[in-house]
Amino acid sequence: MNPPSERDQARVAADVGPESIEIIAHRGYSARAPENTVASLRAALDAGAQALEWDIQVAASGTPYLFHDDTLERTTDGRGAFSEADDAGLAVLDAGSWFGEEFRGEPVPTLRGALAALDRRATRIYPEIKTFREPGHVDTIVGEVRRAGWLERTVFISMDWDALAQVRRRASEVAVGYIVEAPGRYEAAVELATGDPLALIDPDYRIVLEHPETTARARAAGVPLAVWTVNDERTAQLLWERGVTRFTTNEVDRLRRWCTSRGTTAR
Repeated sequence: MNPPSERDQARVAADVGPESIEIIAHRGYSARAPENTVASLRAALDAGAQALEWDIQVAASGTPYLFHDDTLERTTDGRGAFSEADDAGLAVLDAGSWFGEEFRGEPVPTLRGALAALDRRATRIYPEIKTFREPGHVDTIVGEVRRAGWLERTVFISMDWDALAQVRRRASEVAVGYIVEAPGRYEAAVELATGDPLALIDPDYRIVLEHPETTARARAAGVPLAVWTVNDERTAQLLWERGVTRFTTNEVDRLRRWCTSRGTTAR
C-alpha cells in the first residue's frame, strides 16, 4: 500500500488547531485488538483514527519491532528479554491469543512490516522509541521510516530525549515529541520545544491538569501539546479547555463520539 503523496503532506509539527482534534490510537486500537500488532493498527484505521502510535523495541539482531515491554511474557507466548530474542525466534511467537482467541497466531510485526501495512487513511504516525543499545539502532529506525516514505508524516516520540537528539542527527527535518512522564521534566520539555517548529511535548495528561501554569506557558509559546492516555469524555473535555488538541487513547470510538458530540472534527 502507498503512503501519502508529497502533495498531500503538511508540516508534521504544525498544531492541529482549535477547529479539529487529533485522535491518536495508542498501540493501535488496543481496546479492540492486541496492542502493537498489524491487527490493532488496522482496527484503529477502520474505526476512523487517522493517527497511530506504537512502541519500538530492537531485537538482538538489530531489527526494530513493534513491542512495548522489555520482556516477552505479557503479550506473547515467549519468555525472556526482548533484546535477547532473534528474528527467527520472534517470527514464531503468537502475539494475539493473550487478547482473544480470534487473534491467535497474530505475529510480532517488524517496523518494516507495520509500515507496509498502512494505507492512505493514516495521516500521521507516532513511533515511540523505547530503548536502544547503540546509536546505530536509532539510525536503523529512522532509515526504515524514510525508506517507506513516511518520514514527513512522522513524529518520533520518546521518554529518552537522547534518542530524539540522535533522531535529529540522523534527520534534521523530522519532527520529534518529548514524552513527559514526571512533573519535574515538564518545564525542561517546554524549553526544548519552544522555538522548534518541528517539536511538540507529549505529557501524561495528569501533569497537564496538575500544572496549569506550565501548560499555559507551553501554549503561549506555541508548543503543540499531545497527551496520553485519555479514555473518557470528561477528561478529554478538561484537557481541550486547556489547549490540548492531540489525544492518545485506547478508546478510539469513545473519543471520536466525544468529538462529534461537541461539533469538532476528529482527525
